[in-house]
Amino acid sequence: VTYPGRVEPAISGLRLSLNPGETVAVTGPSGCGKSTLLAVLLGFVTPRAGRVQVGDADLADLDPDAWRARVGWVPQRPHLFAATLAENIRLGRPDVSDESVCQAVDAAGLTDLVDRLPLGLATSIGERGAGLAAGERQRVALARAFLRDAPLLLLDEPTANLDGATEAAVLDAVRRIAAGRTVLIAAHRPALVAVADREVRLD
Repeated sequence: VTYPGRVEPAISGLRLSLNPGETVAVTGPSGCGKSTLLAVLLGFVTPRAGRVQVGDADLADLDPDAWRARVGWVPQRPHLFAATLAENIRLGRPDVSDESVCQAVDAAGLTDLVDRLPLGLATSIGERGAGLAAGERQRVALARAFLRDAPLLLLDEPTANLDGATEAAVLDAVRRIAAGRTVLIAAHRPALVAVADREVRLD
């Protein structure tokens, strides 16, 4: 993968296989291509050479919307909207039941937060999650991914810039949400790598 205007590739010579139900941490220094790899798997970036194979199919031949419906995506800075907490968690699946939302809240470790809010899940939050702490915003994004119930989960350094106690809470949520899914984590911090079944390091 080489970005426009760049000479050096962001990713070169990478061969990686993900097994169903496996959690893999991709590590390496900043700028080594971890986020680019996730963007390729989401279909946001097209490789200049090589391919991504999903089972027996080439990702380039799949319908992009149908493929992304099977992928849960948690970026480093998830975008939350000026809406209720429940609406933010339901993003992408607005018709799911209240029970399903509560299950996602529990899996993401948000129950204490919901109990503290004046209107619980009906409490409005500000644009970009104004009114929530960084770790709470990450856990809202994890709840959203859990509710999506996609078989593939992509996490881009979900504990970046969090303190130790907040990181521990997010890691617990990651472990619960990863159960039964295939997970690829772009990871920098050792505690996040420890969640994975194996580590793949990019130079």
